[in-house]
Amino acid sequence: MKIIKQAAIIFSIYSISYIISKFFNLPIPGSVIGMALLFILLYTKVIKEHHIDDVSSFLISNMSLFYVPDTLAIIEEYEYLKDEVIPFVTICVFMVIIIMLSTGWSAQVLEKVFNKMRRKKK
Repeated sequence: MKIIKQAAIIFSIYSISYIISKFFNLPIPGSVIGMALLFILLYTKVIKEHHIDDVSSFLISNMSLFYVPDTLAIIEEYEYLKDEVIPFVTICVFMVIIIMLSTGWSAQVLEKVFNKMRRKKK
């Protein structure tokens, strides 16, 4: 029953964010709004980490399964993409590097900010 409640919390937040995105005709996808909404709810302690811990761990550990349909779609449509394979792979590699660098940089910046906040509290 605990897992069902946790899954209901996560999928409710996603559903609400999807409705917000469509209702206000925002250019931001519902999933991004959902992540921001979940962050705000966790930060303000409206939702505590233990409320979604088990389902979050399960979803993260099985994240690779979510890419299977996309991969199969690319393989299925290979005939249409074969002339564009080199630009496609080049863009993918370039974007992976950009994402890795920006994630590492933002993690370092946030770590410094949070360390300063902790020192100020002491």
